[in-house]
Amino acid sequence: MLGAREFIITGLEKMKKFRKRGRQESDLKKDIKEDLPLGSWQYAPVQTGYGAGGIPDIICCIPTVIKQEDVGKTMGLFVGIEAKMGSNKPSALQQEQLEGIAAAGGSALVITGQKDKSIPYKIERV
Repeated sequence: MLGAREFIITGLEKMKKFRKRGRQESDLKKDIKEDLPLGSWQYAPVQTGYGAGGIPDIICCIPTVIKQEDVGKTMGLFVGIEAKMGSNKPSALQQEQLEGIAAAGGSALVITGQKDKSIPYKIERV
């Protein structure tokens, strides 16, 4: 199984090959998804104009074992947040996605707000 660093290096090497062979970006995306380490959670968002622009083509959380050479370095943590109002709960699909993020080592949260701004948010870890 590739670690996060090895996966990134492999991806960069493939990009160079694709450019030489004239492959399409869609081919690269397909190969990247296939090459993600076992246990990774991944998602390819579809831009609809309602969300933030510039979102990466593939969002993923790769399980990583911290090695001795990484001690003391700043590491990123993938966080998935589902926002709900009132008594609404995540749908079965949303819950499944959050559980996938948590299983891959990311942090998955459901944050529930109330119409009354004076009531603090309720944060639940999945």
